[in-house]
Amino acid sequence: MKLDGDGLAQLYDAWASRLLGYMIALTRDRHRAEDALQNLFVKLAESQPAIENPAAYLFRAARNEALRVTRRAPEAPLAGLEVVAPADESADRGEAERVAAALDRLPREQAEVVMLHALQGLAFREVAEVLGIPLDTAASRWRYALEKLRDVLGRVEA
Repeated sequence: MKLDGDGLAQLYDAWASRLLGYMIALTRDRHRAEDALQNLFVKLAESQPAIENPAAYLFRAARNEALRVTRRAPEAPLAGLEVVAPADESADRGEAERVAAALDRLPREQAEVVMLHALQGLAFREVAEVLGIPLDTAASRWRYALEKLRDVLGRVEA
């Protein structure tokens, strides 16, 4: 996909809200995330790259931009309620809060895999590409995260 004005607008319409949610989780600051998202699309407009896999390309670029703006606070918790809270107001907000808290207890590397795979719907191949890790590593981090989440969420219920 070559980015011209119309292509960029279509890309923004299709991906901006998902990218923003991911960036909020990484930055833990909505304003920083919004600034980072704007910077990302300005850079895309200036460079007009050819994009083969929009999901992997955009999430990797979003991750890089979000990490760039949070270099001063690298130890901030990773997950945020906005990332796991359903858009449907009738859904259980308390459950979303439990999941966000459980994600915060995971190592950063594992939480990112969960956010990208489970919450954003990326395939493991795309998760590996976004994070710049081997496919097997992405799958392992997923497995370890699920084990930890079962333990954390199970203890909360008991």
